[in-house]
Amino acid sequence: MIPFRLTKIDRVLSADGELQPVVAKVRDLRALAGIVDGFLSADLARTIRVGNLKDGKLTLIAEHSAAAAKLQLLAPALIRILQDRRWQVNSVSLRVQPNGPGAMPRPSRKTVHFSTHALDRLRELHAGMKPSPARDALAKMLRRHGELKND
Repeated sequence: MIPFRLTKIDRVLSADGELQPVVAKVRDLRALAGIVDGFLSADLARTIRVGNLKDGKLTLIAEHSAAAAKLQLLAPALIRILQDRRWQVNSVSLRVQPNGPGAMPRPSRKTVHFSTHALDRLRELHAGMKPSPARDALAKMLRRHGELKND
């Protein structure tokens, strides 16, 4: 696996034991992205992102259908490469999701809208966490959404 430098958010999340499964998943997806990028040509790699790995199915997201078609042809070889590196991948799923320069313009600041259920779960998570930088970050986000009163 390729070693990754921990970003500030990685360090904050790593310090909280309750979030270890999330941190581990992110590290796995980053490592997979490195392998996939190294396997593909530079032009094709720019149009592909790793989406998820679940139950042996690797989901890759292509910027356009031509990239997805090309990757579909390369999928068996990619699976073999990943299996040689001890990844438990037995299939590749492809999704097309335009996100390049020709796609919709990106807002200068991301806007996130959570469902009522998601906000309820985030409030429950916050209430159950011990004091930590991750809990503080979650509180800040909940306050921004009007879901938590200032302490």
